[in-house]
Amino acid sequence: MPESLNLDFSAFGHEGGFTRPFRLRVNDALTRLQVERARVVDAMERGQRVAARYFGRGAQEINVAMAKAAGTWRVLESIRSSGTVEQLSVSLPNNTYHMERGLRMISVWHRLGLDADVRLMLAGEDPSAYFFSYAPVPLKIIDRRSVLLDGPNVGGEMTVIDVEDQACLAAARGYWDAVVSGMYPCDGETAALADLTVRQRRVIALMLTSSSDDEISRKLGVSVRTVRTEIALVLSMLEAPNRFVAGVRLRERLGIGPLGG
Repeated sequence: MPESLNLDFSAFGHEGGFTRPFRLRVNDALTRLQVERARVVDAMERGQRVAARYFGRGAQEINVAMAKAAGTWRVLESIRSSGTVEQLSVSLPNNTYHMERGLRMISVWHRLGLDADVRLMLAGEDPSAYFFSYAPVPLKIIDRRSVLLDGPNVGGEMTVIDVEDQACLAAARGYWDAVVSGMYPCDGETAALADLTVRQRRVIALMLTSSSDDEISRKLGVSVRTVRTEIALVLSMLEAPNRFVAGVRLRERLGIGPLGG
């Protein structure tokens, strides 16, 4: 994580919040990365020697390869450009599993590519690991020695390539550095709930995305009793008779419609 991490995310709470100079910096770095990626892909397709290999072909094979490899990673610097509630319901618990076993991860998400419910799900995650930024193209830098990038279509199927080529890796690092220079914690998505504590905001974000009390307690490392106490306090503050009414009022305050709406 950069020492100059931007922790003032008040200006980023809407789609127009990423400044033009910042977006230009990211896009310039991305252009350099795409040039290096195209060179590597061309060499692979021509059968020329290059420090890269196919990591997986087709969604199922890629997911299996990712699951197997993740247990060997020590440091993961990840950029995700899109995602759905269904996908996050699988990937977030997997990430937690690996982080609990020593993986150091920073996951940066392209805020403009996510719907409100996905952003709210991410707002309930560890704010030291999950961030929003302007990040239009995905990648994963593994242990600072290789980068996973979208590869060419092979037989009509998507591929992912694992690249150790130094020029491409340097370009990937340049893109990463540009993206993280403007990132902010995902829990900033609930900053409008200023009358709640940070923990209450995480509890609410998790509650609004259908996590059970047990799941919330595990994520926050607190007892189920503490979770229920926090929820009761929020209901009292909102003068809401139950969780459903509280959820409606909280979603209204956050400018988010009903779940899945």
